Amino acid sequence: MERLVLACGGEGLNSVDSLTPDCLGWAGLVYEHVLGEEKYTFVENVKNPHSCTILIKGPNDHTIAQIKDAVRDGLRAVKNTIEDEAVVLVSSARRNV
Repeated sequence: MERLVLACGGEGLNSVDSLTPDCLGWAGLVYEHVLGEEKYTFVENVKNPHSCTILIKGPNDHTIAQIKDAVRDGLRAVKNTIEDEAVVLVSSARRNV
């Protein structure tokens, strides 16, 4: 629920009784899609997106854990680059000639 509010705006409510036009958010497209045996709701074309979901699938738990670690490391590197406003280029590859 919190991510939906971040993505679409508006407010999270516990009751329809307190619903007003000021509480509403906006999305251009909302649809449900089945991937495997799971149902997912996709919310697209929002005005001010402040949230997203990255869907990771793999053949086994070990592979999924490796993918999650790689994605987390990559996102952390992007976050640090934005916060520091700097990039340090390094080469981690080594060639033996």
